Amino acid sequence: MSIAVILESIQGSSSFEWIRTNLRHLLPIFCFIGILGNSMALILIRTNFWLRRLTSNIYLCTLSVSSCFFLLTVIISWADTYMGLPLYSESELGCKFFSFLAHFSDFICVWMISLISCDRMIVLYRPRIRKWVCTKKFSRNMTIGFVLSSVVLYSWLFLLAGLQIYRLKDGTENTFCGLSQDVNLFGFQVDQHYFMFTLMDTALCTLLPAILIIIVNSFSTYRYRQCMKIYSSGVLRVRFVRAPTTQQQQQQLNNDTIQFEETTVKKYLLSTDNTHSNLPTSSTQSRNCGKLRSSDLQLSRTLIIVTSTFVLLNVPSYAMRILQSIISSAGPLFNFVYYVTLLIYYLHHAVLFYMYIFWSPQMKKQLKPTAMRLLECYCLKTVPDFGHRSTSTQGKELG
Repeated sequence: MSIAVILESIQGSSSFEWIRTNLRHLLPIFCFIGILGNSMALILIRTNFWLRRLTSNIYLCTLSVSSCFFLLTVIISWADTYMGLPLYSESELGCKFFSFLAHFSDFICVWMISLISCDRMIVLYRPRIRKWVCTKKFSRNMTIGFVLSSVVLYSWLFLLAGLQIYRLKDGTENTFCGLSQDVNLFGFQVDQHYFMFTLMDTALCTLLPAILIIIVNSFSTYRYRQCMKIYSSGVLRVRFVRAPTTQQQQQQLNNDTIQFEETTVKKYLLSTDNTHSNLPTSSTQSRNCGKLRSSDLQLSRTLIIVTSTFVLLNVPSYAMRILQSIISSAGPLFNFVYYVTLLIYYLHHAVLFYMYIFWSPQMKKQLKPTAMRLLECYCLKTVPDFGHRSTSTQGKELG
């Protein structure tokens, strides 16, 4: 059976028609779940004493807020299409503002995820620049820089975005939000060069971040597996050696000495600075070359999974957008696949923080206590009285 026959059978089936008709009802569900998850993650990060100490705290908070804004624009677009609310496709101002807000927030989300990946790689490899890069001041400056860059890059939407008119088969005219037909840019009709804007948006929001995340996560995964092999081997545990009384015990002590030297090398692999060939023996080097904590490794594993999932869910939608711009006439099946990739694209804004919450031991431990205390209206209490005492399990891990 040829592919063409299979595609025709799919298009003509009643199940395909039912799925295509009812698939649009998933969109508001995705948005509601996503806004709820992002809001809960934001509350956890901002109110938990230990999570606030993370170097990537500002990136995560900005990502959460931006995802909420993006999902809000999706809900408004859906309500405009299926509920007839004149907020987007029938309002010139609404078209410009919500188009800008969607692109603005999406750009920030993508690059915050990229910065989180880079931050984790620096934490794992612990180079000399870590003391300047992994700080709240640097994170704040990078976030402000990307926010301003997003404003500059997508401010053109206030000038070029607008309502376009299209005709239905019965001759009636409708409007939709696109590129304005009344604007000429350097002698070119803007609405006829939508493909160029799609390519630019794809490069900025998918291609460059995806390449960066794949490269950085590859290095981070290698480093993570390297460190976990050392931790799982048990060579970092403290051992007590008694004075030998027999020849057999002396031989065992010699073997233990060799293992101790290997252990010292492996400890140095997990140290802050391993650029020198000699092993750290002085007290100054010991202070400057602290081991990676198990909480750092757990958090790194979580963020590697989250950022890799972002790439998998984000790329198909932009690929279909480019194909739609190239193909002049698309059938129902192509439109259906394109809509499914859009749902997957919206899904990554909805599920990333759920993955972060339930894959991260730190977030999972504080999820229920924080939610209960928020429900009990303890929001105005100081941080030590908020339930995060110094004797908590997480405090011991991070200490």
